[in-house]
Amino acid sequence: MNPWIAVGMLALVGILIPLAMVAVSWLLRPSVPEQGKRTTYESGEVPTGNTHVRFNIQYYMVALLFVVFDIETVLIFPWTVIYRDAVASVGIVRALAPMLAFILVLLVALAWAWRNGAVRWVRTEGYRRGRKSHEQ
Repeated sequence: MNPWIAVGMLALVGILIPLAMVAVSWLLRPSVPEQGKRTTYESGEVPTGNTHVRFNIQYYMVALLFVVFDIETVLIFPWTVIYRDAVASVGIVRALAPMLAFILVLLVALAWAWRNGAVRWVRTEGYRRGRKSHEQ
């Protein structure tokens, strides 16, 4: 028997179970349409203004940098666990060089992001005006 049949069956079950759960909940849930359910929820407050607010790209850049350096931590941790055994078996240079190259690539990426302004927070004119009035 082909071992890929088991993988295909597992994928099929992995797709069918969530779809079946959604279908059953759709069939069993009560449907009570009312106008209040269609309004935008803003922490119990009445929504004001346009619901399509444009966010500053800076939020996304900070989030992406966080993810990159969070993954760096996840990749460095296992290396630190085996470091002592690796030094004993292959020597300090062969054990340390790949991790130093990895950290160097990350530092170059951080320097590039810093140089291009990805970590510099953009201040708006309203903030600058309010800040100047407090400083005077």
